[in-house]
Amino acid sequence: MSRPGTGQLGEIALTYSTFYPLLHNHPDILYRHPENASFPVSDLESPESSSLDPVVVPKIIHQIALGNASVSKYQAAITSCTDLHPDWKHQLWTDVNATAFIAEFYPDILPHYTNYAQNIQRANILRYALLHHSGGIYVDLDVTCRVPLDSTPIVRLPYVSPGAHPAGVNNAFIATEPGHPFLTQLLENVPSHDLHWALPMRIPYVENMLSTGCMFYSNQWMSYVRGLMAGRESRKVYILSDEQGDMAPHMLRGKVTTPIFVHGGASSWHGWDAALFLTIGEHYTFYLGLLFVALTFFFGAAYFYTTSRRSYRRRCRLFPFGGVAARKSWSPTRPRKPSVSQSMV
Repeated sequence: MSRPGTGQLGEIALTYSTFYPLLHNHPDILYRHPENASFPVSDLESPESSSLDPVVVPKIIHQIALGNASVSKYQAAITSCTDLHPDWKHQLWTDVNATAFIAEFYPDILPHYTNYAQNIQRANILRYALLHHSGGIYVDLDVTCRVPLDSTPIVRLPYVSPGAHPAGVNNAFIATEPGHPFLTQLLENVPSHDLHWALPMRIPYVENMLSTGCMFYSNQWMSYVRGLMAGRESRKVYILSDEQGDMAPHMLRGKVTTPIFVHGGASSWHGWDAALFLTIGEHYTFYLGLLFVALTFFFGAAYFYTTSRRSYRRRCRLFPFGGVAARKSWSPTRPRKPSVSQSMV
């Protein structure tokens, strides 16, 4: 475990500054989900469907309940997904089978997985590993399914997840083929991002976001897409959007209903620091303006102080009697006037 450095901060700056220009220049990254995308599964299996891309997403739904996560609390949401996908395998991962899975299939990641300070960090890494190994669908426990996913083109995409606010991608829902190279990249970068954030106190929200969570996920996604555009990668990744290319209707943030899901917005791992950062995120233009004003005041005060000091020194050189200038005007070669006590001797 290491402390975060300028490399991680540089990744964040690059993601925020280039995310929307990248989408503008490469709009094909957006999967424009049709408004009426749901149709009977039997239609997909008919001879007329042979012109469509093949189904690449296995029929597996992964969900994770680590630590004190209450499965019963989310049972209605879980049931909604299993009822709409009766011929899919539903796999619930808990502390026991999750640790055993990582130990068996990803032993290099196991030390990081077991040493994380937060269960949410383990849950993030676990979803990447599960999908890399088996493919399928991952959804958070508080996500209610509205449509059978095998009745949509989503199961024919190699990799898709929603967008995030204010920039990046979200890992609350992922649909993917097994062994997607983006997931390989994510897992390969786990050790170098196993960060301990202490300034001088731990900030759990930042620690999670930079080491395994959505900021780490988004930074790696941006890196992968740049490789895709440069021809170094071949398997595409997509972001969910509506037919007009707007990502907002499919974003899973807070309590929201999308064309595919209802997101409960549980965020059970959030603490005081998460509330602070989310508040800043919701009003980031205001806080950026406030920061600009504060920096302007600081540099203005520093400039005023510096120029005042220079002006004072300039006056002292012009009028050398008194103060510092008078002391500096004395020369060791100039004879000193004897004191009264010396003249009486």
